[in-house]
Amino acid sequence: PCVRACDAKAISIDINTKKALISDEKCIQCGSCVYHCPFGAIMDKSSIVDVIKLIKGNKANNTYAIITPAIASQFPSVSIGQIFTAIKKLGFTEVLEVALGADIIAHYEAHQVQHEIETLEWMTTSCCPAFVSYIKKNHPEVVNHDSKAVSPMIASAKLIKKTNPDANIVFIGPCTAKKAEIHEPDLEGIVDYVLTFEELQALIDSREIVI
Repeated sequence: PCVRACDAKAISIDINTKKALISDEKCIQCGSCVYHCPFGAIMDKSSIVDVIKLIKGNKANNTYAIITPAIASQFPSVSIGQIFTAIKKLGFTEVLEVALGADIIAHYEAHQVQHEIETLEWMTTSCCPAFVSYIKKNHPEVVNHDSKAVSPMIASAKLIKKTNPDANIVFIGPCTAKKAEIHEPDLEGIVDYVLTFEELQALIDSREIVI
């Protein structure tokens, strides 16, 4: 199932051991194999323990959770305000949506298209780290058509740190590729940790918070 799920062709089966092997050179960290593996043999690296330590030691009241608007579909029976309250009950100082970061990037990319489309002829967005990684590894000939904008997650985190340089930032969303994105050499230290929705649910359940 993992081989069929991997559109990046990063997974192969060792003919001798019959084990699945993942090529780091081809993997784009999209997480498709994690969701399709029926055996739980593949997992994304979790920072949940680090986040627990961070919010337990949040004496300076400067730990921010930034969440994607997609979180509304994760908890469809409650309001976004109730979700924010639940996250604050975990110990976060503030909860913000990355929708503002998305607006910032849409504005930036619109201006870039306006000024560069005649030269480039066409452009792609750079909001998704898995997509950007796929282009770099599989279609390097079109890399120059990438917008080069940072993702909404990074834009939102930069905005927070512009007003609060000491802020600790945890991104919460559905995408495992974000966990790799924050460790890119030019993005290191902007976002401290990434949690998936499943990890957020685990934290909420551990505190017996009823949203």
